[in-house]
Amino acid sequence: MSLPNIPDITPDIDLDREDVINLIIASVALEEISLSHILNAESEKIQRVLCMEKHKCADLSDIKEINESAERMLDGVTRMQILLQMKLQNVLQLKEKCHHCCKHEEK
Repeated sequence: MSLPNIPDITPDIDLDREDVINLIIASVALEEISLSHILNAESEKIQRVLCMEKHKCADLSDIKEINESAERMLDGVTRMQILLQMKLQNVLQLKEKCHHCCKHEEK
């Protein structure tokens, strides 16, 4: 079995520092949107199980299981939020430094 051949691709991408910073900020925003979708899906799961319980289709163990699942997911989302906050703070500091340096270079 031979290794795959990877073509020699040299894309011409021309981004300056400000473009890169803006792309990173946009990526944080997209990750935040993804996390909101995850939280919404968890709430729909809980609502579905509670509706099942109302109609006697689910018992206490089902409710406990879905609660534990939602708790684990919320814990993961919270951890991700902390990382995203740190990422955003770092990139905003970088943006401020870049803005400050650019002003000195113009003089």
